[in-house]
Amino acid sequence: MSVIGRLSRVVSLGLSVGLGWGSLAWGQAQQVTESLSDPAVLAQATPAPVQGATPLQEQIRELEAQIEAARQRGDQAEVERLQADLRVLQQEGTPVFNLQQVTVTGTRTERSLVDSPASITVIDRERLRQELIQNIQDLVRYEPGVSVRRDPRYGFQDFNIRGLDANRVLIQVDGIRQPERFTFGPFNIGRDSFELETLKTVEIIRGPASTLYGSDALGGVVTYTTLDPGDLLGERDSHVGLSSQYDSSNQGFVNTVSLAGRQDNLEALLIYTRRDGRETDIKADSNLVNPQREAGDNVLAKLVYRFDEYNSLNLTGEYFNRRTTTTTTPRNLATGISFFEETIDTERTRFSLEYRYANPDTPAFELATAQIYYQPARTQEPSVENRTITVQGQPVPVRRDTFNELISNILGANLQAQSRFQTGDIAHRLVYGMDLSTTRNERPRNRFQTNLQTGAVTQNIPPDTFPTKDFPDSDTVRFGLYLQDEIDFNGGNLTLIPGIRYDTYNLTPSPDEDFLRSGAEAVSLFADAISPKLGLVWSLNPNLTFTAQYAAGFRAPQYNEINSGFTNLTSPFFRYRTLSNPNLRPETSQGFEVGLRGIYPQASFSLAAYYNTYNDFIEAFREVGSEPSPPGSGPPGGPPPPPVILFQSQNVSRARIYGVEATGQYFFSPDLTGWSLNGSFAWAVGDNLTDNEPLLSIEPLTAVLGLHYDDPSQIWGARLIATLVADPRDPQREPVQTNPNAPPQIPFVASGYSVVDLLAYYNLDNNWQLNFGVFNLFDEKYFLYSETRSLFVGPEVERRAQPGRNVALNFSARF
Repeated sequence: MSVIGRLSRVVSLGLSVGLGWGSLAWGQAQQVTESLSDPAVLAQATPAPVQGATPLQEQIRELEAQIEAARQRGDQAEVERLQADLRVLQQEGTPVFNLQQVTVTGTRTERSLVDSPASITVIDRERLRQELIQNIQDLVRYEPGVSVRRDPRYGFQDFNIRGLDANRVLIQVDGIRQPERFTFGPFNIGRDSFELETLKTVEIIRGPASTLYGSDALGGVVTYTTLDPGDLLGERDSHVGLSSQYDSSNQGFVNTVSLAGRQDNLEALLIYTRRDGRETDIKADSNLVNPQREAGDNVLAKLVYRFDEYNSLNLTGEYFNRRTTTTTTPRNLATGISFFEETIDTERTRFSLEYRYANPDTPAFELATAQIYYQPARTQEPSVENRTITVQGQPVPVRRDTFNELISNILGANLQAQSRFQTGDIAHRLVYGMDLSTTRNERPRNRFQTNLQTGAVTQNIPPDTFPTKDFPDSDTVRFGLYLQDEIDFNGGNLTLIPGIRYDTYNLTPSPDEDFLRSGAEAVSLFADAISPKLGLVWSLNPNLTFTAQYAAGFRAPQYNEINSGFTNLTSPFFRYRTLSNPNLRPETSQGFEVGLRGIYPQASFSLAAYYNTYNDFIEAFREVGSEPSPPGSGPPGGPPPPPVILFQSQNVSRARIYGVEATGQYFFSPDLTGWSLNGSFAWAVGDNLTDNEPLLSIEPLTAVLGLHYDDPSQIWGARLIATLVADPRDPQREPVQTNPNAPPQIPFVASGYSVVDLLAYYNLDNNWQLNFGVFNLFDEKYFLYSETRSLFVGPEVERRAQPGRNVALNFSARF
């Protein structure tokens, strides 16, 4: 069916059902206390109606109440921000739109989205519930230009922002960087180790951001901010919250209990989440799907002590654990294997202590934070496999017990301060700070092979002799200093934001016998980088703002790119060895972006165009030559052994990505209730300039259109959302002949598709909320380009089919 045909079905359904969803959150009008300490949701808050008051008067009244509550709490920074929003309403009468949500990551200071030079997405706790979000792929379901891919074996992998993914996007939780994605041969350990139920906001910076965040912020930054006790308490001294969610696509349940309390100057929070589920139901042959069992536990605990109105101390403990066990069906087993079962067990723990000082009455030093943290993380991959091998021409049944582990432990500290001063009529706001961390990475692998006929056990299983390691144990020390100045001219109508950062990266390997026995080598590496940026925000008039930004990004080489143990010196057909590379350079990017944003009484829009260039992309395991096999390594009396092919990671690629993104809102009613339209759009073109071909990591043109309705009483509402995806710009890849005795493999290219979702909410009262959603309403069969772009036509593609029609239900309460 054509896109136009599907759109007509969408519109017809919306008119016949008479449903939609206003962009205002149901609970933000009634949960004002939550908004007091969550600036990101202020933009969507609407006050409870007062007899005879206009919508503008209601918004002014609500802001005044929030200012008074923040003043009583001693939160001077919040008071200052709310007063700025109040002045907008009082002087210009402009409603507070989603575009005026507050971001704290774009400049490391509080700025509304409309006044940020970069393109940033803010997703708050209410949106998490409204859209029935269960995972990081759901999180960006309606965010064109950002995507998440899933591996059927290892789960959700990473974020793709404007065509860059994997470790070219920085992910952090409360300012702490998260473990990198690890890929090596068949292993694809992703970066999904955060519990969304503890989320206050997630902010997504689109484009290079290394000036403030250092290495890995080449394509963007994803920042999770967890809940504080005050976010749940508001003006009360105690809180009990319960929520439960069901998802039919994987029979998944998510149950959360949250507790918070306040006694004098001490606040406490405890959140526990339990997850259970199974394999995803896909719109394809169910025999292709391997049975899975998933279980997860997460605990977040916080203690906040306020010494006085300016000083506080925050102690945080966090524990994340998720276990997924997969049993491969007989149809999916390789030849010679009769049974395979594997568990992916991911665990992350975090302890952090943060001191915060905030006093707007001392502009020379109005804000300072200092944090120390320790975050150990590991992924274990135990598996059991039964197979038949050939020994002296005879079949022999064996069992292989494998124990793999990836360890990433980080210890670090960060400091940040903020100052204000004047030079004549020009106002300055300085942000400056330091990041320091050391990370320990290890990758031990072990395997035992048991002869099921004789009981003999061996660890010599070609091409490896176990135990072994894919790379040497490595310590990485990162250090960064940054400085940024927000310079306001003409009373703030024109703002320049220059910034600069200096980073160092020092890798020290500790090779041991398990790594060296394969013949691999290890070297150290030191790299540094300077990352400048310059932003501009120009208020053309009370409704229109022009923005522009130049920003640099970089990514330091990863431990397994510099050193690896990818070696096979025993194969009679194909031998290989990897070489270390102490001369690897950081990948770098130069990003240029211009934007136009508008806010009117009943509408808002944002338009951005960007052009990014990238240099020194690292290509892992590039063939660089060959060498003779060791003497005597061939079979006695047989032909000479093949040469050893040499591989090495090298800086080889240049690339460019450019594109356009747009969002818009329109409310039919001046009071911002009833019917409304929402839309967003992303188009990008990316080219590998070294090979002169399109980049495979670029998402197809995507648009999201929403017909929304919000009842003026805010008791109920709904939204009808269509996601439209075009065909990808594929480089016309040729068939690949990997086996001379089999037909060539045909690269798979996902086709465009359209999917329609229907979401609704109902408020039982101020403290009880029900959300319901039907996803893929028309039961379409489709594939995500990000998950299939490197696959060939066949069963492996069919396993990536997305779920057909499915439903989700969320129920939450607070006391």
